[in-house]
Amino acid sequence: MFLKSQYFWRTYLGYVIVALIGTFLFSATLLSRVEQDQHVKLDSSMKVTADLLATAVAPALQRVDYEEIRTTVSNVAQDSSLRITVVDGSGIVLADSHENPMAMDNHLRRPEIQVAYINGFGSSERYSLTLGEDYRYLAVPIYTRQQLAGFARVAKSSEDLQIEISSEKTLLIRNAAAISFVILLLAFYLATRQAAKVAELTAVAEEISKGNFERRIPEGNNLGLKKMAEAINQMARSSARGVTEVTADRNRLTTIFTCMVEGVIDVDMDQKVLHINEAATRLLSVNEKECIGQPIWQEIRNQEILNALDEAIRNRSVIKTQMRLNRESDPLVIDIYAASLSNNEGEPIGAVLVLHDITEIKKLERVRTDFVANASHELKTPITAIRGLTETILDDEKVDKETVVHFINRVHAQSLRLSQLVGDLLTISRLENTQSEKDFGKINFGDLVRQSVKAAQTSAEEKGHNLVTELPDTELSAFADRQNMSQLIDNLIDNAIKYTEEPGTITVRLKKEGNWAVLEVQDTGLGVSPQYQQRVFERFYRVDKARSQSLGGTGLGLSIVKNIAEKHGGSVSVESQLGTGSTFTFRLPLDPPSI
Repeated sequence: MFLKSQYFWRTYLGYVIVALIGTFLFSATLLSRVEQDQHVKLDSSMKVTADLLATAVAPALQRVDYEEIRTTVSNVAQDSSLRITVVDGSGIVLADSHENPMAMDNHLRRPEIQVAYINGFGSSERYSLTLGEDYRYLAVPIYTRQQLAGFARVAKSSEDLQIEISSEKTLLIRNAAAISFVILLLAFYLATRQAAKVAELTAVAEEISKGNFERRIPEGNNLGLKKMAEAINQMARSSARGVTEVTADRNRLTTIFTCMVEGVIDVDMDQKVLHINEAATRLLSVNEKECIGQPIWQEIRNQEILNALDEAIRNRSVIKTQMRLNRESDPLVIDIYAASLSNNEGEPIGAVLVLHDITEIKKLERVRTDFVANASHELKTPITAIRGLTETILDDEKVDKETVVHFINRVHAQSLRLSQLVGDLLTISRLENTQSEKDFGKINFGDLVRQSVKAAQTSAEEKGHNLVTELPDTELSAFADRQNMSQLIDNLIDNAIKYTEEPGTITVRLKKEGNWAVLEVQDTGLGVSPQYQQRVFERFYRVDKARSQSLGGTGLGLSIVKNIAEKHGGSVSVESQLGTGSTFTFRLPLDPPSI
C-alpha cells in the first residue's frame, strides 16, 4: 500500500539522500584523517623502536662489538617487522636487517641522518636505491659517554604502510556502509510510519470532506503530526457543530415552509427555482421535483407571476399584485408578493415569491355582503307589510271592522314571520359562536326522531302527505346537544313537507352504518337541479324564491342544519333529481366529539 504512495517515496528518498550525503561527508573526513593518523602512529611507533634500538646498541657500539650490534639489529627487526640499520658517526653502515652492510653506501648524507644529527631525530620518505622501493625512514643519534657514536635508523616500506592504510580504510568503509544500511532501514521504518499516519490523516480528512464528522484522528503520536491531528479533529468538531446548526435551521425553515398556508417560491438571478413548498405546488398545480432547478417561466406559465418577479429583480424592490386562476369549481384569487433577495454584501442573489390564497376571504366577504343584503331584504319585507297595514288602519277611520280584522290577521302573520326570521338568525349566531356553552350529553336518537315526526304529523296531514318512519329495532344512542339535534331533525322534516307537492310521501329513516348514525329524510317533491344542490345550505338561498316566501320559509333552515351538523363533527348532504324528489342525509359520529 505504502509502496504506491508518493508521500512515502518522497519522504523516504529525502531520508536516503540526507543519510547518504551525511555518511559520505563523514566517511570522506575520516578517510582523510586515517592516512594522517596512520603516519603519526607509524612515526610514533618507529620513534619508540629507534630509541630502544639506540639504547640497546650503545654499549656494543662503545665496545666496537659489531657482532652484538648485528644480533641486536636482527632481533629488533624480527620483533618490530621494521628495517633496522645502525650507522656509525662517520656514516658507515655497521648493521642492516635487510642488506649486507659491506655493500651499502655511506649514509651520512641521508636526509633522516642529517636531520637527526641536528634535531635529535629525523624522518623522511624516499626511494631506496638499495632495496628498489619507497620507504619511510626515522633516525635518532646514539651517544656513548655523551659523545656521538652513531645513528639508529628504522624504516617501513611505503607499500606495507599503504596496505595497512587501505585495510583501515576498508574497515572504515565497511562500517560506514553498515551504518548507512542501518540508517536506511530506520529511514524506511520512519517513512513507513509517517506515511501510515499521513494516510490515516488523509483518509479521515476525506471522510470529513464527505460529511462524516464523527471520524477522529488519534492525537497521541511522536511523528510531528500531533498538531495537525488536533487541528483536523477540531475542524471536524467545528464542522459537525456547523452542519448540525445549518441542518437544524434548514429543517426548521423546511418545516415552516411546508406548514405555511402561503405558497413560497425561491429563485436565483436566472429565475431558476431553488425551492418551492407544497402550498405553492398545490396552488399552481405543478410538481415540486420537476420545478427544482428549472426556469420558473418554463414550469409556471402565469404572466402575473413572471411580471412580478421581473420587476422585483430589476428594481430590487417588493412588488404586490393579484391574479385569478380558473379552476373547475370556483376560481382562485391569489395575492402575489415578490421581493428581491440580497447577500451580506448587498449584492442581489435572486427573489422570493409568496402566494396568498384569498379565495376563502373573498368568498366570506361575498357571503357577508350577501347575508347583510338578504337579511335586510328579509326583514324589510314583513316590516314594510306591517307598516303599510297599520298605516292603512290608522289613516282610514271609516275602515269597516271586517277589513280591520283581516288587516290585523295579516299583521299577525307578518309578525310571526318576522319572529321566526329573528329566531333563526339568533340560532345561527349561537351555533357559530365558538365561545357559546355546549350542552352535550348522551341522547336516544330514535326517541328524538319519533318526537319530531309526531310534532310534524299535523302539518303533513294538512297538506295530505304520508309521513313514514323507519327506525332500527335496537336503541341508537349518540353523544350530542339534544336541543340542537332536535332542531336539525325538525328542520329537515319541515323542509321536506314544505317543498313536496300534495299529496306526497316523506320518509324519515334512521340507521347505523359502522360507527355512524345516519338520518335520511326522503321526499317526493320537485327536486333540486345539480347546479343548486350545494347552494341550498347557504343562508337565504332559495331555488324558487316566490314559492319559498309563499310557504313561509326564511331561507335559513338548511343553513342551520349544516351548522348543527358541523358543530357535532358530522355532515349533511343532498341527493336529488328534478321531478323525482330529494333525499337529505345527516351523518353523526357515535364516538363523543372533542369539545
